[in-house]
Amino acid sequence: MNAIDSSVNRKSLPAGPKASKPPRLLWALITMAILGQAARAQSSSSHRLEPQVRITSPLDGAFIASGDSRIGYGDPNGSGFAIVAEIRTRDKVGIAVDEDVNIRHVDALFGRNPQFPGLMVFIDEDLITPDGKIIPANINLAPLFNIAGTDDTPGPGVTTWVGWHVLESIRPRRGNTFHVTVAVVDLAERIAFDTVTLHVDASVTGPFGTSGNGLTQNPGQPNRVVGGTAPIVEIIAPREPSAVTLGEAAPNGSLHYVQVNIVDREGDVVVDELGASDGLLDPSIGDLAAQLGRIDDPAAGVGNPNRSVPGFDFRFSVPSGAAGGSANVNVARVFNIAGSEVVLLEDGTPAVRTVLNWVVGAPFVGSALDQNFVTVTATVTDANGNQTVATRTFQLTDSAANGDKLTPQPDAGQ
Repeated sequence: MNAIDSSVNRKSLPAGPKASKPPRLLWALITMAILGQAARAQSSSSHRLEPQVRITSPLDGAFIASGDSRIGYGDPNGSGFAIVAEIRTRDKVGIAVDEDVNIRHVDALFGRNPQFPGLMVFIDEDLITPDGKIIPANINLAPLFNIAGTDDTPGPGVTTWVGWHVLESIRPRRGNTFHVTVAVVDLAERIAFDTVTLHVDASVTGPFGTSGNGLTQNPGQPNRVVGGTAPIVEIIAPREPSAVTLGEAAPNGSLHYVQVNIVDREGDVVVDELGASDGLLDPSIGDLAAQLGRIDDPAAGVGNPNRSVPGFDFRFSVPSGAAGGSANVNVARVFNIAGSEVVLLEDGTPAVRTVLNWVVGAPFVGSALDQNFVTVTATVTDANGNQTVATRTFQLTDSAANGDKLTPQPDAGQ
């Protein structure tokens, strides 16, 4: 259990309607897959270890803002949380992934993500899109994911991370709970999955906002509180001990995944989860910085803050292409997605939990090529000047050219 996770008291959830069971269709699919593996498993090596899946965002038991979009009446301010999954392989049997700063394939919805065909993601409630249409419950949502990256963990396996900023709104039809399930199938057709139960309760999320973007103070808004408390900050991805690749020329850089968690009682860490800080809010064009739900802000310039998260600073101790070839320069402007939810702290106090995510599309350069380790530092300053710093150290490896080379690539026909 992570340090931030431990601050959440899952036993202190308010009483409410009994949670519905995870979708029967999903369990049927998983059961069929497991039964289909039985014969193969008998003849395979007993030393093979199936992959493991862990949903790192949102937390199990978290509260999700329902969002402002309604059927027939769209609104870009959706539930605005982020779904992030950590997928670890533990033997030489891989999972086919084409790691990238953009793996989103909206046109493949209802099917499989061509850059991660073994990924399956289900929500057991309908989603309402920003234009007021419905995405039905219990379909594979993997094509909507934004980013994927991989690091080289100790032993024969690797760890792949995937992330999605959920633009859609959600209003459970029965009760106030719903479930998110993330499943993967490896090249030996073994399946692994994780499920979290989430709550929609305006009495908990409403004091902060009605949408994910509203849970946090937005740029330009007046301060929510005077004084306040310092946020809790933790770097979740990559995990220690792990190794990250040096990378090739952008956009085929290191391609490892970074996840930074921020928990704040007042919700006054300034974040615009919808992004498009350069004012180009047009999802029809190819510029990632202009797409709804992306916080990429390359136009801010090297070393400058990300205008969607101005109080966030992230640095490498060695030279990086993301920092213009320098070390210890803020690279927050190139983070990709953010999402927010509400959790209950151990004393029962609601707090906003925001996750910031980045697939590193730039390589390490210069003197970094002669180093064995890199230290990353995340600094978060809220609107009142309260500041927290978190650090982690990872090995630099040439075990593969980049994160994309750490996993098998999907076949064109998959």
